[in-house]
Amino acid sequence: MPLLKCSASKSTPRKAIAYITDPNKASEVSVRNLFEDEDYAEQFQETTKRFGKGTSYDERKYYHIKLSCARQDNVSPEQAHKYAEEMAELLFPDNECVIATHTDTQTVHSHIVVNAVDTVSGKKLHINSDEYAKMKDEANRIGRKYGFSELDWQKKAKNRRTSEEKHIIMKGETSWKEELREVIHEGITMSHSEEEFIAYLKTSYGVEITRNGKDFSYLHPQKKKAIRGERLGSNYTKSEVLRKIGEQNNRQKSTANSRGRRGNHNGQSRTDRTQFGGGQSLKDNAGWLISKGIDAIEREMQQLDKAAELASRGLDAASEELEREQQRSREELDEQSRERDEKARNNGESTGNDENGNGSGSSNSYGKGD
Repeated sequence: MPLLKCSASKSTPRKAIAYITDPNKASEVSVRNLFEDEDYAEQFQETTKRFGKGTSYDERKYYHIKLSCARQDNVSPEQAHKYAEEMAELLFPDNECVIATHTDTQTVHSHIVVNAVDTVSGKKLHINSDEYAKMKDEANRIGRKYGFSELDWQKKAKNRRTSEEKHIIMKGETSWKEELREVIHEGITMSHSEEEFIAYLKTSYGVEITRNGKDFSYLHPQKKKAIRGERLGSNYTKSEVLRKIGEQNNRQKSTANSRGRRGNHNGQSRTDRTQFGGGQSLKDNAGWLISKGIDAIEREMQQLDKAAELASRGLDAASEELEREQQRSREELDEQSRERDEKARNNGESTGNDENGNGSGSSNSYGKGD
């Protein structure tokens, strides 16, 4: 389904109606329960006054519904508008609606401005969380009729970004929550246990875990109040962090055992995964990994369009970026392993043969006859 967003407003609807019907943005405009040749905002106000509503500043005056089609569905403006009209008819049968479809961005999307006062009963429209959920289910159901992609909107977000955070990212800046996410990702890759993870965050970045019960609570060094991992997203809860560390340990153990069975050209077990080329340990490369983690933030800023596209399909851009980063790291380690194996074979051949090339060979060589 197209992404569905709904918000209520206590302001008068004139500006909202003017925005969605702007001819520079809208390719399709239609109405429900309104006269097309009369001012829409004035008709909203007349209905409100007729039932004695809208006299208080704190009253809800209208609702603004946004429907954004997934890019991969290649929805035409006409299809998107027809879909929005059907949604308005189903959800708000007796309310005044202005419906507009915009083509001024890369993604075709529609807006519906709904008068909060029912034209028949005069009752105020109220959308609670349960009704909001039903609206999204209906959006999926109707979307299937048009062949639109379905969105599992009930799936928890791996990264829970607030609207304020999204505004910060759009300006090319980094929020303190995003900094915590990057540090947590890095801490997982650098740790083998819960204790190491907690210590790494504290010593490397000054991030404290102030609560360690069912979930972690992370305290940013520049903030006075900690935030629970679940508030950052499902990737940052205690259970998920420990699960990833456990999976990482199992992969490392499995790889080390596999290499240990082969041995090196001196017959020694090669189980030390913390060694890079030149004998440098993983710990010695901490500075390189830290800068790599910081670079990941900049990469995310440069890929906002990609994130928007993934969001329209219910995917998570940060998680996909992490998977790509992990894949690159695995490929680098595999390449280094192949180089060492090749060097070991070459050394074994040079020491095991006589000057005529007819030697018996080393008992630890990788050639035929082992």
